[in-house]
Amino acid sequence: MRSTIARANFLSVVLIGALALALGWLAAQSERPLASPPFALHVALGVLAGALLIAQIALRLAVPPPALPARWSKGRRVAAAFCEFLVYLSLALLVATGALWGYFGGAPLEVFGHPLPVSPAADPRLSDILGAAWTQPLGLGGTTVSEALLAAHRLLGYALAGATILYFALGGFSRFSPAPPPPESAKLTPVLIERSPTAGLSARLRLFGWLQFWPQLAIALASAVLLQFSTSGRAFSPSQSGYGDAIYWSLFAFLLLCAATALAFFYTRAARSVAQADYLGVHKVTAFWFLTLGLAIGLIGVIVSFIGLSLSVSLLVAKTVSQPPGIAITDPNKIIRALDVFVLLVNFALLLAHFIGVGIAAFLTSEATRARFRFTIAEPPQESRA
Repeated sequence: MRSTIARANFLSVVLIGALALALGWLAAQSERPLASPPFALHVALGVLAGALLIAQIALRLAVPPPALPARWSKGRRVAAAFCEFLVYLSLALLVATGALWGYFGGAPLEVFGHPLPVSPAADPRLSDILGAAWTQPLGLGGTTVSEALLAAHRLLGYALAGATILYFALGGFSRFSPAPPPPESAKLTPVLIERSPTAGLSARLRLFGWLQFWPQLAIALASAVLLQFSTSGRAFSPSQSGYGDAIYWSLFAFLLLCAATALAFFYTRAARSVAQADYLGVHKVTAFWFLTLGLAIGLIGVIVSFIGLSLSVSLLVAKTVSQPPGIAITDPNKIIRALDVFVLLVNFALLLAHFIGVGIAAFLTSEATRARFRFTIAEPPQESRA
């Protein structure tokens, strides 16, 4: 019973942490971040995730989780354990840096209507606390404590998102699932074993899963860097926010790409189960749920990234047309900025990545339909009862 509670609590910590990260990013895009509703929810969910994290650590000490499967390679077990540790560490540091940022910066943070304490003194400089010998070589001599904490808070957010995605992509949560029983075909003599109708599909799942995973992972990493530059540039050159902003759509397309990348890795892990002769007999309805989910994520990602790309192109065209030749432009809203180009590149890369996911998911879905048909015609009819 306690292991079930620990598993449910861990999922709650991960989901609430991911939701808090998304709300914090949305709040940063608004004109008044500290007064926006997403920021209030971001603070409240962050504190709630911190409380659940403390409970999760206590449950982990009281009920140690099952060991990672022995059939995994040593590198995979080490990577999964490291990602799980990084999830705990980054979430704890996220809550700590957020609370300290509000304390030193004097931000009016509230948790479900209750204000958090703030420092009565002015925001000190980082050099006053750590000393000039530590801050000057890093170029942080004029940085205040709240600015340093806010930068660390953002970097820890990326670390938490990356560690969570890699942990689930590696299959770390499968340690809580019971070991599957040996297939019935293993009990038969080699003479009676027939070729599985899903053997070809299993090989294609493994091949095309890797073909989708690596390009999407590379595009996701590059898009994360460009999105960081774009969001940082908005602080110096703010533009419109909401559904009319291309970067608003690129965020959701990026989150969908992260989910599609993790699902592509799951294709390669599911290939081993699909190769079993009785796979379609045991999982009649939910045999290829991951292919349906991958196709849906890809289609939604294509639509979202296409909208963001259209908004980026229309913005660049409008600014280009509004610039008369030979006349100096004094309105900053009519100047083509590097921020606009970054957002355009992000949306184009995300559109390409989702096109790859849709094409591979559609092809594998077609192959899965053929495998299901072969299994149906090969299955012997059941004898009717007298």
